[in-house]
Amino acid sequence: MPLIMDAKGNRVAELSPYESQAPTAPLLNAQQKRKLARRVALALLLIVPMPMVSLFPYKNGQDSLKFPEDNLFPGVGLDVKPPARTDRPVTYAPPRVKMDQLPREARLQRSRAAIMAEQQLKGYVESAVSEQIVPSAAVEIYLEEQPAVRIYEGMEAHRAIPIASLTKSFTAVAVFTLIEDGLVDLDAPISRYGVNISRHEFGTITVRDLLQHTSGIPYGGTQPAYAPGIRHQYSNGNYMYLAQIIERASRMTYAEYLKKAIFEPLGMRETHASDAIKGSSGIVSSVHDLSLFGRMLLNGGSLGKAQILRPDSLQEMVQPPAYMQVSDSMEYYAHGFRVEVQHGRVRSYFHSGLWNGTFSEICVYPEDRAVVV
Repeated sequence: MPLIMDAKGNRVAELSPYESQAPTAPLLNAQQKRKLARRVALALLLIVPMPMVSLFPYKNGQDSLKFPEDNLFPGVGLDVKPPARTDRPVTYAPPRVKMDQLPREARLQRSRAAIMAEQQLKGYVESAVSEQIVPSAAVEIYLEEQPAVRIYEGMEAHRAIPIASLTKSFTAVAVFTLIEDGLVDLDAPISRYGVNISRHEFGTITVRDLLQHTSGIPYGGTQPAYAPGIRHQYSNGNYMYLAQIIERASRMTYAEYLKKAIFEPLGMRETHASDAIKGSSGIVSSVHDLSLFGRMLLNGGSLGKAQILRPDSLQEMVQPPAYMQVSDSMEYYAHGFRVEVQHGRVRSYFHSGLWNGTFSEICVYPEDRAVVV
């Protein structure tokens, strides 16, 4: 059943299959068009319950905040000695939630049902564009490493657009590549990497706190408002600080490191990161390139000959915050992804972005061995 999210990407309500149908009223204000565009994007998961990268441009959307110039970390990484590399192999605690695939026959049954729904899905997207609910849309879906659905209405597969907060997933993957290289410690204080936050009375903030949005830094802020590690508060500031850590650990700019560690190995030629606003947003990409990234995630960190992450690193990325009690069904923000758990296993993990007229989302369903692109 599809879900409605607020401007920060939090799930706030469920839609029935009947509510999922977009209204046909000819006159809609900007706010109504924005809500309907999100319904269209999320209703696709009702028709095709698999990993999906979807891009839905529309008007008057906004996702990330512009920080003051002194919070953009200009030139970081050049004036601080990089942390020493550790030669010991990185190990993680046993996973609290499992991420596995279903038996092959069960996966095939779901795949066949999804392929049969392709024409219905195509009609839904065409209708959304023709009725001007959204000006254009692009959807790609991969099943068992094969493209199953490709729909482009007023938008090409290789057209790059801002992906806004979906940038956070790339930032998180980049941090974990540095963890694997022994240059970043997931549970180390961020001060080790030259990140100094003036308010220390709340306690030590770790790299993990930034990744999970449990640092205590509020939305729109750069200083903590409460103790780290006790609750989730989505904040762009967390990922802007992570960009600083990436630069200081790698001795490269944020954009240079993402190009070297992720974009080039995966062949993401239409994807570029910004060194103006970085970490929390700033990447531009295409549906084609986002599908490469999604397929890499689905394959446990590799795609073709490119090994971006180890499988155990990806397993760690979907683990819940320590303060949360694990249950059979739960939703939470992990390390750069929102995660949905059903029956004690990861059903999906995803992130979306909303910025100045565009909506983008990657959603991965590991049980189905399918990409949601």
